[in-house]
Amino acid sequence: MLVVGIDPDSEKHGFALYKNGELMECGRKTSIEIIEFAKANTAAVFAIEDVLANTFVYGRNTRSNKAIQSRIAMSVGRCQQAQYELMQWLEHYGIGYRLFKPQRGNWAKNKTQFERITGWSGRSNEDGRSAAFFGYLLVKK
Repeated sequence: MLVVGIDPDSEKHGFALYKNGELMECGRKTSIEIIEFAKANTAAVFAIEDVLANTFVYGRNTRSNKAIQSRIAMSVGRCQQAQYELMQWLEHYGIGYRLFKPQRGNWAKNKTQFERITGWSGRSNEDGRSAAFFGYLLVKK
């Protein structure tokens, strides 16, 4: 069974691949790379962080000036659009996915916990670790 974890982003999505419950890949991929992978692996199931669920203004942004708040809002909007388009492509090709609400405590900033739980010893970045977290949630269901 192939499970793909995705942390949506406007340039390169966080991408993690689990094969039979084992983390095989952790990094970043463009939307095109993900769609090409999905077309070649139609039995895969995607676990996507639901950034569309972010309908709030971050509390920490209230301390910033309006220009910074606007840039952050635009960045979040681009990530949301990227998620929406990825979901459309997956639906077009009949590939399953599940959405997971953003969660505190995911592995994006906690490399030690990520490595301990997954056994991953290769290179990783925050986007890939976040994708691995959401893939892990689906693997363990």
